[in-house]
Amino acid sequence: MKKTIDLLRLFLPAVSAGSFLSLAACATQSPAPSALCQLNDDNGNAIPAAFTGTLNPRHQSHAATHVVLLQKIETGCCIGFDRVVFTFEGFHHPTWRARYVNPPIQQCASGNNIPLAGNGFLQLSMDTAQAHTDAGQPTVERDRQLNCHNLKQLVLTCDFEAKVGVALGVSAKTPYRVVELQNPTRLVIDVKN
Repeated sequence: MKKTIDLLRLFLPAVSAGSFLSLAACATQSPAPSALCQLNDDNGNAIPAAFTGTLNPRHQSHAATHVVLLQKIETGCCIGFDRVVFTFEGFHHPTWRARYVNPPIQQCASGNNIPLAGNGFLQLSMDTAQAHTDAGQPTVERDRQLNCHNLKQLVLTCDFEAKVGVALGVSAKTPYRVVELQNPTRLVIDVKN
């Protein structure tokens, strides 16, 4: 019995230290890459992980046939970049603008400041779009905390009068790219990390 107790006294500190180190490693590990990191373009080719990107504003106009519904926003922590995917109902993309902005980040209807984590702020503005049903129910999460390499928070800044705005809080202002996809209709933003 005494031998068993002595052995337990020897092993318990080692087991406890090993458990602590395992837990610490889990807490500091980056999230596993998402399936969103492996998207294909409209020709079936993989969207390359390596890209130059830009720090400059980007803009793409689309003919407004009707207001498109933003159905969901997905995020993925990828190797070399973080990805945000906006999925729309139907076949049409909204007109969009993407650019880095200086704080404060403001709510479009009220003008109230919105706290946003990060040191850089990438704003996406979409015209002829909405993120709510005709009954007024939100179709997407309005504030999402993230633990990607660069992407830290996503906040809906506007959903008013056929305009949708989203601000991305990033650790560092790095080059980004925007890719439009069909089937389903998606707008993809990748931010280097």
